Amino acid sequence: MSQSPAALRVGVVMPGRESVVERGDYPRHLGQLAQQVEQSGYDSIWAGESPLARSRMNPLLALTAAATTTERVELGTAVLLPLRPPVHLAHELACLDRMSGGRLITGIGSGFNSPAAEAEFQAYGIPFTERVGRMRETLEICQALWHAQGDPVSYEGRYHSLQDVALLPVTEQPAGPPVWIAHGGEKMLERTGRQYDGWMPTSTTAGGYAKGWLRVQEAREASGRPEDDVTAAVYLSVAVDDSFEKAEDTLQAYFRAYYRLDLPTMRTTQGIFGGTAEQVAEWLSGYIDAGARHLVLRLPTADLHEPRYRAALERTAQELLPLLRGLA
Repeated sequence: MSQSPAALRVGVVMPGRESVVERGDYPRHLGQLAQQVEQSGYDSIWAGESPLARSRMNPLLALTAAATTTERVELGTAVLLPLRPPVHLAHELACLDRMSGGRLITGIGSGFNSPAAEAEFQAYGIPFTERVGRMRETLEICQALWHAQGDPVSYEGRYHSLQDVALLPVTEQPAGPPVWIAHGGEKMLERTGRQYDGWMPTSTTAGGYAKGWLRVQEAREASGRPEDDVTAAVYLSVAVDDSFEKAEDTLQAYFRAYYRLDLPTMRTTQGIFGGTAEQVAEWLSGYIDAGARHLVLRLPTADLHEPRYRAALERTAQELLPLLRGLA
């Protein structure tokens, strides 16, 4: 199957947990930090969500700050959880899409299967076992409201129903912000190929990513959609350092502070790598060869403080970005 000819895009995840681990000025720096990302040559800025299980800044508020200080970069959620009522979410995203001039991407997933995640959903009054079905209905409602461009919409599902609901403001992008799915399950791969706009898993290996992306493309082709209707993205954690050993130390410290889990455990669920810029580029090339055209990079640091992140942001831009631009 042919690989998409689209140019490679590289984005970074803005830190969110800094507002939790330090009571400093970091939240007021989000707009300026977004400017630094754009000026450093990245293509997109991402923010994730976990209000309770791994508490951090609200991603939509963080991206609102980024929208007001940037002009070029895309802005994406990596990822939202199905915690909000669908109409509320559709309205928030429509407003942010307008504020950003149509630069928004909606990345969404159902969260990790863990006691902390289950408690998080319970606190929002959502049964954990219903989260995938609720996510699906939420997306159907959001897309219906966006496509209607202000006309009334009715919907009847298992969890939600609407009767003649008209949403304003309309989105900047005529069909609404693209929806990228973070799931790797067979049913969701097929659904992504049929009806969503992108796939953004945390694949642990390039080989696993290749298999999933092939399934998405098969479903897209079977539904008669053009090749460029679905973006191949991937969310990965990379640490650029002087050596593989130093990078491994950074990764161990980061994931212990972030998740309270060891690095081997984290590598069973997420793609994680560290080393020199050349080593990281070689590792990422496996995903690019497998079809990935939008790399969403989280930049682990030795602690969860803002200065470390800014240093990682600049070093990655200076050393890794030029190598990645030459790969695709």
